[in-house]
Amino acid sequence: MAEGLPRFCIFGDSHYACLKQAEVQGLVDVSGVDLEYWGHVGGRFRFLEARDGAIYPKDDFTARRFAKFNAKGRTFLPAVDFDVILVMGARVYIWGLFQRVLTLLSAGPMLSEGLQRRILTDGLRGHLGYQLARGLAADGTAHILLAPTAYYTEGAERLIAAVPPEVAELIPDRVPWFWRVLEDAAAEDGITLLRQPEETVVHGLFTGVDFAVADHVRKQDFEHHNATFGAAVLAQVMPIVRSVARRDRVGGLAAGPGPRQDGQEREA
Repeated sequence: MAEGLPRFCIFGDSHYACLKQAEVQGLVDVSGVDLEYWGHVGGRFRFLEARDGAIYPKDDFTARRFAKFNAKGRTFLPAVDFDVILVMGARVYIWGLFQRVLTLLSAGPMLSEGLQRRILTDGLRGHLGYQLARGLAADGTAHILLAPTAYYTEGAERLIAAVPPEVAELIPDRVPWFWRVLEDAAAEDGITLLRQPEETVVHGLFTGVDFAVADHVRKQDFEHHNATFGAAVLAQVMPIVRSVARRDRVGGLAAGPGPRQDGQEREA
């Protein structure tokens, strides 16, 4: 462990690859932190559960898969070992949630703000990845950040068709409020929810093509994004990581009782 540095973990599904790529390519400064990654492709997420302030695989095979991509070979993820954990993507999808509410609103004025709030908050909290983040936050030892899966890359015909003009015209007014609703719900659960970086958004509900993965049209991959996108996310995150560590380390953030998985002694 790098002594004295804030302990920062990035946990996620395949969407966290863009963050790792941004680091490897030198597109963002991640110096001054003790950084780990813990994650795997999203299909293994259904074999995870949160309990006692940690995320545990439900079987040995899943534990080995997650350990393979962690520098310390962690088979589970305890919040107490970190100052900040960023939950990246993690199968928390908000594009469809926003599109659903916008479509309902476009049909007429029958959807009250109270019902909109209920649909949005229930939808957010219904995602397994969100439940895992909430399980980490419940421990109260690490600051938990959540960056939901980003909007789809612009240009996919089926997605364009899902946002007709009568829906698109509602985006500037309603989507910022949707984000506030999700931020408030997450805060109630001890989570800081991060909006998609504004510079990556086009047409209010899509990600710009400059942030697409290579050859995305041929691959029909409008979901994943590139290292430049990862750098934009980390540019939001790193100041938070450093400020939380400075503010909270006095008094012993993540200094609760119990053994640390990484073999280090617990701080007094």
